[in-house]
Amino acid sequence: MADRLKKSLLYTYGIGDLFFALMVNMEAYFFAVFLTDYARFSLAITGQILGLTSLIDIVCALVGGVILQKVTLKYGGKYRSWFLVGPPMVAPLFILQFTKIGGDLTAACIVMFGFIASHLLFNVVVAASGAMVSRLSQFPDERTILSTSRAQGMSAAGLILSATAMPMILFFSSHTGEVAGFTVTVAVYAFLMILGYWYVYGITARKDPYDEIPIDTPRNKSSQSVREIVGLVFRNPPLMYLTLAQVFGSTSIFIITALAIYYFTYVVGQPAFLSLFILATSIARLIGTLAASWIGVKLGKRNVYCIFITAAAVGFASGLFLRETPWGFTFVFCISSMLAVIAAAMNTALFADTVVYGEWKTGKSIRAFTMALMNLSIKVGVLIRSAVVTFGLMAIGFEANTTPTPRVIEGISLMITLGPAVAYAIAVAIFFFGYRIDEAHVLQMQQEITERKNALATNYTN
Repeated sequence: MADRLKKSLLYTYGIGDLFFALMVNMEAYFFAVFLTDYARFSLAITGQILGLTSLIDIVCALVGGVILQKVTLKYGGKYRSWFLVGPPMVAPLFILQFTKIGGDLTAACIVMFGFIASHLLFNVVVAASGAMVSRLSQFPDERTILSTSRAQGMSAAGLILSATAMPMILFFSSHTGEVAGFTVTVAVYAFLMILGYWYVYGITARKDPYDEIPIDTPRNKSSQSVREIVGLVFRNPPLMYLTLAQVFGSTSIFIITALAIYYFTYVVGQPAFLSLFILATSIARLIGTLAASWIGVKLGKRNVYCIFITAAAVGFASGLFLRETPWGFTFVFCISSMLAVIAAAMNTALFADTVVYGEWKTGKSIRAFTMALMNLSIKVGVLIRSAVVTFGLMAIGFEANTTPTPRVIEGISLMITLGPAVAYAIAVAIFFFGYRIDEAHVLQMQQEITERKNALATNYTN
């Protein structure tokens, strides 16, 4: 039987994801408003930037999965190696997203280049982080804890962001300028992201051996082709349903983060309240992730996802009735966010279980590409978010830095409450009817896979 993991690894595995999320949250909360209110791009150019980058980012997610599946670096593990080499390449490219260099056309091209290049690389790193969960342990409870550790790190990132983002932006802006204030702030977070993944690289030493070539694969046979990899995805129904459900779950999150600053600026007229909103919802998410590991082990990942996503959908919809009271609105979103993140904390472990299902059904593993589909669902969610925000703001007649009309106030309120509620409702319906894997099934499949490999090994030695 495999050895159990040390608690230090189980409960601090999310450090890399913490600082990654801290950096990426700048994009989630501030990228759209940076483009419109600080870099002062027109709404048309902003829409083109958000739309094109989101669309290309979907392709980047798939390409990143193929890279991780087919490329093996020799720095201490197929997946672990990316923690060492990926972050230093991502950081300078991500910083370019928050710049305005030259005229509008040149600046827009630089922003889009930074977005696309950085996302292509960090898709590989994040997919490697997810793939490592199923490499580190074969025990469902440890996978659940590792999955929730990642979610805890991402939730803690919101706390740090709420306490540091606006003070840093204001401080650096006062010394450099509005645009440069964002640039320097993002640079600080990008540097911390590098340190976070290097920490994970250190604690996972010798936990990622180069042993993923199937035992029955001839030495002279090439690795899996892209066509074969994609074909294996379509032979894994739970993976397809889970990915689709995650698309709508991600859409909900990104609608909220993108519209929060618009809500507090134009609906309630208190833009400074955004920091408190981020702080409060981040605390709620962190509480949720801390409870998620216990809840997930007790109730099972599938049950947790269904129950808590349904409750979150109801909660966000109820926020519409408190849209004019920032404290009440924030309280409802805290409770709803806590419920949603308990379900989201199961994501990595759920995807890891589809890896087992796929290998059990087909005899072939596409662990790296499977975990990259977590990124794909996020990217499609960002694309839908971009469309909702851009076309939604256009439809209600939004104009930056002007007094909002009643139509604008009502429109933003509807988008930030009913938008995520509807998306979560769709997500849970897809998941409930399509994902049928439970913990007992996973253990049974793993046992059968091990027996097959042992039988093959015996045949080869004989």
